[in-house]
Amino acid sequence: MSLIIKPFKKLFSKLIPSIYLRDSSARVSIYKWLLIGFLIRLFLMPIIIHGDLLKIYWRASLIAYHNRPMVGSGQLFIHYLHVLFLWIFKPLMPHFDEIITPELYTKAMAWFVSYPHIFRTLFLFKLPYLIFDLGCAFILLHIFQNRKKGLGAFIFWMVNPIVIFATYMWGRYECIAVFFILLSLYYAKNNLFSKSLFCLGMSIITRWYPFILLPFFVVILERKLWGQIKLAFWGLFPLGIITVLGKLFQRPNEMREMIKIHHANYLFGMKFYLVHLHDYIFVFIVGYTFFLLYAYFETNHSFENLQRSGCVVMLLFFATCFFHPQYFMWLIPFLAFQVVENRKFLTLFIIQVLCFIVYTFQWGSDTAGRFFTPISYSYFMHLHTPSQIINRYYPIANFIGIFRSIFSGVSLLMVYLILRESFTRRKGIVL
Repeated sequence: MSLIIKPFKKLFSKLIPSIYLRDSSARVSIYKWLLIGFLIRLFLMPIIIHGDLLKIYWRASLIAYHNRPMVGSGQLFIHYLHVLFLWIFKPLMPHFDEIITPELYTKAMAWFVSYPHIFRTLFLFKLPYLIFDLGCAFILLHIFQNRKKGLGAFIFWMVNPIVIFATYMWGRYECIAVFFILLSLYYAKNNLFSKSLFCLGMSIITRWYPFILLPFFVVILERKLWGQIKLAFWGLFPLGIITVLGKLFQRPNEMREMIKIHHANYLFGMKFYLVHLHDYIFVFIVGYTFFLLYAYFETNHSFENLQRSGCVVMLLFFATCFFHPQYFMWLIPFLAFQVVENRKFLTLFIIQVLCFIVYTFQWGSDTAGRFFTPISYSYFMHLHTPSQIINRYYPIANFIGIFRSIFSGVSLLMVYLILRESFTRRKGIVL
């Protein structure tokens, strides 16, 4: 038994900061919530399926085994990272060649879930996400010097329904981008600004959205123009490298793909038309510009301002823009700082989650019975969706719209609370 326990003790001694290990109650609390969160994840990993998980591995399989390096639109890094995952999985997946085929994503769901090793396959597909997900929780412990706040952030992450939903139900790799964002915040907290921006750059080549955070990192972490240029260089360096590599692999240009990707149009969804020609005011752009200029002219260049600004930008996005369900995880690393500072944010987050559940109804069976088809395809695939049931009694568009509006109202209230605190507080706090 000691041979089994010793390696785990050595591993945890490196993952968990010493300030927590020296406190027996803090150490026990970490182990308890780690176990609870871990068991929830292990339970969901093999039994929940979503088409997005198959899509990313389908693309990776075309690259790895079918000589199709041009698959996908940009994001070379994440595609080839999943290629690496597939190479590792192959010896562990019986009948690998039968399931990883060029038709993987286009074949009917019924075919895939009837595969005799479906549970093992789903577990392995999500296993890399588990590593990055748990890495996020441990980075939060390293960021906080205050044990109580660090434990609060750790628990908030480990049992967070949005983290669990996005990673193990929707099956998306948001946790990889979030891992690099938290690593960036960790380096920023320790005044290692070049490393911080490089890690933020890694998150950008994983998912495009952290690009909107880059200007805030640059203007808040550095006062002088030359220093800001240097930080911007490190933030864009991974994107530059991946663009060059893309040309060598004859892949689409990363920067061009980022600009033309249709998801960017979500930023322009809420707008006011000023009657004449192309005279529009985009609500998100107005708010983003306001907060960025405020950060540039009024910031005290503190870590606290950095994490608060990140939270404000994400809240503004979710309040004013359309978003896919898995995107909501983008807010969680920044919200963790607010939750441990002000308990009101936990209450408001719970309201957000309840509204978010209704918001997901517009995706029909993708957020209902289809999740559980590996257990029983014939039963869960034919269940009525919440939208179908609600629409019998009340127009579903109005129903979802009401809760979406409440969600936006709560998000804007969070923005107000953060800004009010920033305006009135004169001294920073120790995290």
